[in-house]
Amino acid sequence: MGDRSDHRVLVMRCEDYDRERLEALIADGMRTLGYAPRGKVFVKPNVVFANDPERFGSTAWTHTTLVGAASVALSRQDGVERIDIGEKSAIGFPTRHCYRYAGYYDELKRTRRRAERPVDLFAMEEDRRDEVFVGGAVHDTLHLSRRMARADTMVYLPKLKGHCVSNMTSAVKLNVGICHDDERSIRHDFLLDDKIVDLLGPGWPDFTVVDAIEVGVGNEAFPYPRQLGLVLMGRSPMAVDVVGARLLGLGIDEVPYLQRAIERGYTPTSFDDVELLGDLTTWAEIDEAAERLKPYDHEFHAWWDVQTELDRLGAPMTLHWGASRADDGSRCKTGCVMGLKMFLGFFERFVGPEKFATARPIQFVIGRVDEPIEADGRPVFFLGSCAQADVCDPGEVVRIEKCFITASDMTFGIGHKLGLPAPLLQPGLALPMVSSVASAAVRKAVGLRYAQDVGTFVSKRLLRRI
Repeated sequence: MGDRSDHRVLVMRCEDYDRERLEALIADGMRTLGYAPRGKVFVKPNVVFANDPERFGSTAWTHTTLVGAASVALSRQDGVERIDIGEKSAIGFPTRHCYRYAGYYDELKRTRRRAERPVDLFAMEEDRRDEVFVGGAVHDTLHLSRRMARADTMVYLPKLKGHCVSNMTSAVKLNVGICHDDERSIRHDFLLDDKIVDLLGPGWPDFTVVDAIEVGVGNEAFPYPRQLGLVLMGRSPMAVDVVGARLLGLGIDEVPYLQRAIERGYTPTSFDDVELLGDLTTWAEIDEAAERLKPYDHEFHAWWDVQTELDRLGAPMTLHWGASRADDGSRCKTGCVMGLKMFLGFFERFVGPEKFATARPIQFVIGRVDEPIEADGRPVFFLGSCAQADVCDPGEVVRIEKCFITASDMTFGIGHKLGLPAPLLQPGLALPMVSSVASAAVRKAVGLRYAQDVGTFVSKRLLRRI
């Protein structure tokens, strides 16, 4: 685990994804910050979602060239035995499917030709798992990919992006991707920030390289590109995220997971606690660089608010969003409503914004809505276990009772009911997904991942119930 008190962040200019320049920058960064990789190195990029780049964009994932350059730079360090690149994509998406569309398999071939040590790319959910102790507010233990859990050192390669509920995502939130689907859903609700902070225990990287050359703004799975031309490096994921927040025009108190981490004792606690090195060494220079990401327009905040976006699109849809918490009557901002933002954001890219005006006149209900809803024969979709409302004259009623509801759940449950072309009925989208699911299943069976899961169920759950 890296030194938690090392708050130095190296900020280097890099206008494009030049492979040789990135290799040199990352090698120099390791020397400057005193990071000496050794043994088995686990490397984690961000590949939360990837599909047809022409339709869905190409800024959701860490750029392939930066991943390759970092792997080559690591492979040339004395003491490194091998490099394993791993990620778990969004719930419901096989990581190998996203790797394919992000170009990671092609990049692996190029990287292996240049690397001086073995380099492998694997989907974390296909790997057997080790149980590790966390002792957090949400997670007592966590089942980590074995290649991550048994690595000698870890390097994170996050993408700097906006985020529809956390306002930003970079190094700290990258840890959500160390959870497999069964544990990823746990407390992805009003305790999400505590969950993210818990994951810093097993997921504190020894070295971080942030892809801030082309930044993604708007919805984190389908972001719009903005050119920033920077690479951030540091030993503390907290410190690099503090710099990333400033570049996105945010205060530390405007990033909920950073604020929660500080409340639980993590540092740095302020901008002044960070030592800037490299090409930008003052906060004034950081603020000047941040001007490149403006304006803070619709694209910058795309799908941060559901009703705002539905009104923009002229969609005959309404979100009724009520309280979810019984203790203080507040709304859950990081559960089902986040899934709805991802679901509808996906559909905007899939069918095009102009199609939304022709959609069915749907009423979405999330949480407990106290005011009566006049449906006037329109369909009503209740999303989440806590969704309830007094609906007058409803048309079709659909309930998805789960906490929380993901975009994948909505795609399967109501994706064909919007009056818009359904992605599951499009062979160009559905067939590659089916192929990826089948390939992943075969890999899990051959690698004994399924056998391990059965053993875990029998030894820790079934016997307890008996």
